[in-house]
Amino acid sequence: MPATSLILDRFEAGFERVNRVLAGLVALSIGVFALLIPFDLFLRKVGWGNLPWLHEGAEYGLYVGVFLSAAWVLNKGSHVRVDIVIAALPRRVALRLERLLDIGGALLCLVLCYFGAAGMIGEYEFGTLPDKDLRIPNWYMLLVFAVSFALLAIEFLLRYRRAGREGVAASSEAGF
Repeated sequence: MPATSLILDRFEAGFERVNRVLAGLVALSIGVFALLIPFDLFLRKVGWGNLPWLHEGAEYGLYVGVFLSAAWVLNKGSHVRVDIVIAALPRRVALRLERLLDIGGALLCLVLCYFGAAGMIGEYEFGTLPDKDLRIPNWYMLLVFAVSFALLAIEFLLRYRRAGREGVAASSEAGF
């Protein structure tokens, strides 16, 4: 096995671990909010106050969670996929089309990462804050956007690599 392949295998394993950790943190945050929302309702009902930051915190949590776990979802094949064309093509042609789509997905994600990073720098320079109770600077949210599309670009490139291996065929069995 060439050294480059070994390095890429290790990178891919590490990347999958990072994505698993991110997915675990997202699941944990969803669980925490699932507990905090009824707790907030209980506090309101008994007149002990409330958690005024909770709803906006849940919004931010969902935003961060959806974006940062997207590469993990893509890796697991749990994203929405329409394989009508690929399923109708001969295996070899379908594999080529699959790899072409992976390169297209990576390029699109890199463009979105670039614009997210450019927007993040602008928001940082202006010090823009949202008009909300939780005043998390906008550049943090754009950082999440840029990082998530960088992760997605890496995952698309890894999918391209995996699809090129001997014995790997285009498949439509994964997903929801």
